[in-house]
Formats: sequence, C-alpha cells, structure tokens
Amino acid sequence: MKNIRPVNIVKQLIIYVAGLFIITLGINISKMSALGISPVSSIPRACEQIWGFTLGTTTFIVYIFLVVAQLVVLRRKFHIINALGLLLTVLFSVMVDFTGTDPDAFGHILYGFPQPEGYIMKLIYMIVSVIIIGIGAFLYLRPNWVPMPAEGLAGAISEVSGIKFGNCKTLVDTGMVVIALIMQLIFLGGLQSFIGDGVVVREGTVIAAIFVGQIVKLLSKFFAKPMENWLHAGENRMSSPDET
Repeated sequence: MKNIRPVNIVKQLIIYVAGLFIITLGINISKMSALGISPVSSIPRACEQIWGFTLGTTTFIVYIFLVVAQLVVLRRKFHIINALGLLLTVLFSVMVDFTGTDPDAFGHILYGFPQPEGYIMKLIYMIVSVIIIGIGAFLYLRPNWVPMPAEGLAGAISEVSGIKFGNCKTLVDTGMVVIALIMQLIFLGGLQSFIGDGVVVREGTVIAAIFVGQIVKLLSKFFAKPMENWLHAGENRMSSPDET
C-alpha cells in the first residue's frame, strides 16, 4: 500500500501546474509563428478567428465538449477523474490567455514580444514552441494526475475499444486538425487563409504533431525515472511503466 507523503503531493502539484503553464507558453509562441498551431489547439484557434473571442475562451468552450465526449464514450465508466477535466479546463484556459499576446485578455504576458519577420524567423518560433510544449507535456505527465481533455478522450476511446492509447491519441489529434482545417477553409478565407497571421493549420501543425511526442519520449528516457523518484520520495510503491 502507498505511503503518500504530503510534501510529495505539493511537489507533484507544482510540477503539474508548471507543466501546464509551459505548454500554454508554447501554444502562444506557435500562434505567433503564423505557421500553424499545435493539433489540440487547432479547433480553439479556428474558433478564435471566427468568433473573435480570446484563445483562452475558445479553448475553454472546445475542451468542455471534449470532456462531454468522454461522458458519451464512457457512459457508466465515466469517473471523478474524468469530471475533474472540467476544473483542469478552467485552469488551462486561464493560463492560455495569461501567457498570450491579446491585450484584451487577462495577463497577456507575451504582449509586446517581438513578432517574427520572414519565414526563417517564423520557423524558428515554431521549432522553439514545439520544444517548449514537449517540455511542458513531459512535466505535466509525471505526477500522473488529471489528463488534458484531448488525452482524456483518447484514453476513453482506448478503454472502450481496446485500441492502444497511442493510436487513439493520433486519431483524436488528427480529427481535431481535420475539423479545424474544414473550419479554416469554410469560414476563414479558403485557400488564402493558409497565408497570414490568422492561419490555423499549416506545416507547423504537422511539425508539432510529429515532434512533440518525440521530445516527450526523449526527455522521459533520461529524466522520467529520477523525476518520479523525487516526486514519490519516501513512498513504498511498485514501479510503473512510463506513461509515454
């Protein structure tokens, strides 16, 4: 039986929240690159462009639907950890606006940050954003607490269907990108929408889809075990396979 220490819970909370915060920084930097945004933020970004709300607000709305989708998929298997995704959605959405560039949003700490000029600088911004999101995802996964709504939906599909989680995650991410792409083509200027600051899906989206997971795997290879030993110091627990 686990001997859970309060100090470890505090450490896990800090790492969990820090990971989410870092992810939102990466999302907003990818938004600044104008080369496309990460898959899980593609629909919120499209809705931001269509409705004129902040990215945090549209993230909240879309992620609520993802939590509801978990309820539809799991039905009686829907547990408290899935419902806690609603609270996580509120926290994450606030962080998205807090780390953003929108002067009408709360915080907007990247407001005034230099905008990239030229394709090379935009690509550098995108690559930096992918690295930052990967670092944030690695940290937020370590405590093994409430998953983000997209990961929660992938987990729900995996539990019901028996399909491996990684394949379900790819399915969910691809579905979100396809929906965002359709919205971009219909509501945001057709093919012309692939050029300019309002872009939603572009090569950067593909880069993020491919490499964020690889960065998490690389970090996990070297740092997952020592990180988890630190997060669970002094506890008697059975070793578990890495989530990633």
